[in-house]
Formats: sequence, C-alpha cells, structure tokens
Amino acid sequence: MTELNSPAKHRPDMHQHLLQLMGQWQDAIQAFDEAVANKLGLITAEHRCLKALMDGAKTAGQLAVASGLTPAAATSMIDRLEKRGFLERQRDGTDRRKVLVAMTKPASDTLARFYKPLSTERTAMLARFSPADLSVIEKFVEGALALQQAHVERTENEPLSS
Repeated sequence: MTELNSPAKHRPDMHQHLLQLMGQWQDAIQAFDEAVANKLGLITAEHRCLKALMDGAKTAGQLAVASGLTPAAATSMIDRLEKRGFLERQRDGTDRRKVLVAMTKPASDTLARFYKPLSTERTAMLARFSPADLSVIEKFVEGALALQQAHVERTENEPLSS
C-alpha cells in the first residue's frame, strides 16, 4: 500500500475520481436491491423489511423503522407479506407476550440466492487486502456511512420551504 500521506494520494483528480466512484457504488447498490425487489414483486418498503430480517427476527416496531413506515403501515405491510408467504409471526421465546416477525424458510432461501453470491465475492475481494489496508477501508466506510446517515436525518427533518 502507498504511504497514506503520500502526495499521490491527495491529488484533486484522485478526489474527484473517488467521489464519482462513490456515487456509482451507491447507484449500483440501489440498482441491485431494486432488481431483487422487482424479481420478487416487492415494493421498496417490503424489500427493506426482508433485508432487515436477514439477520434474524425483529419486532414490528423495528421493521417499521427499517422500512421507513409508520407502525400502522408496517403492520399492514407485515400482513401482506405474511399472506404472500414471505413472513411469519412468532412468539418470543423469553417473553410470550412479545411477537416477533421472521422470514419464512422459502423466503430466506430465495433472498440468499441473490445476496449470498454477492457476500461471498465481497469476502473474497476483502481477503486480497492487507490488515493495514482493511483498517483504512473500515475507517472510510464507517465515515461514509455516518455521513450518509446524517444527511438522511437532516433531509427528513428539514422543512421543504424556508
């Protein structure tokens, strides 16, 4: 890896190129998610809900946040996805009053068909980097994520007219 403070790393054209790549990467992620959603006949909120469930069951409230819906709208979405065989409601093992929502096995298998190859290839790509490189990449991705999340929040809270 080139020294981090090397002048070559701080060329204005390098910055511009990286900014362009970041925009293209963001667009490619969105295009992939849209392609998967379209293939499965899902709207954006439904797809976000299923992606949120890829790492395990969640409450309806957590799915409302993940999908960007109000609690009432999230409940309607969960009902629709349950009728279509994507989701199932389960009682929490530790608190029987609590209901969790989980993906069904067929839905999980279907999503894995699309996302597992991408995950496997990302893992292989990252394996080609040194620990020092990975540390820089980690800092960059954490910073880019925090920046993007801050701008989502700013946009959601900003009045349309000033």
